[in-house]
Amino acid sequence: MAINLQKGGDQYKIDLTKGGTNLTVHANLNWNQNIQPKKGFIASVLGLMNNPPDLDLGCMFEMQSGKKGVIQPLGNSFGNKTQEPFIFLDKDDTTGSAVDGENMFIYKPELIKRVVFFALIYDGATNFQSVGGKMIFRISNGEEINLDLNNPDTSSVFCAAALFENKNGNYFLTKEERYFKNHQEADTFYGFGFKWTTGTK
Repeated sequence: MAINLQKGGDQYKIDLTKGGTNLTVHANLNWNQNIQPKKGFIASVLGLMNNPPDLDLGCMFEMQSGKKGVIQPLGNSFGNKTQEPFIFLDKDDTTGSAVDGENMFIYKPELIKRVVFFALIYDGATNFQSVGGKMIFRISNGEEINLDLNNPDTSSVFCAAALFENKNGNYFLTKEERYFKNHQEADTFYGFGFKWTTGTK
């Protein structure tokens, strides 16, 4: 039976007694594919269609070694399956048309200290209020943890959705659902200390 983390701060401890020692974590981001984007005045006059909502799944990570980084479609930073950080993003679904959304995998959680999973509205919507964002975490031991982005901030396009932590070999997943104006504001809150520049696809 799936576990639902309903409010910010709700936490789940992954059961390490099930499924052997080689755990993997699969994070999925999906959103409402049937949203009709609102057309602005200029676009209406010119007969132009706005783009459908484009949400990006990404993460900021810190390894036990102290190495830090960011994985996201912006900058084509999709990670790596077989080398550090052993975190991999499968694709950039720019329209929400992919049935399976966007997926990120942690292949060696024992090397991880913490991962902040985030969702970014890149285009097609001005906030999270109408996109119906949802994340599902599937653990290779059979556990499933769900969380909805259901308390949206009407002025923010960046949501720190969940925090995965490795504490002395015990794994925890916490629903964060904290909304920020941008990456840098979220980084300041979580204290990774990255240097940010404006990027495009």
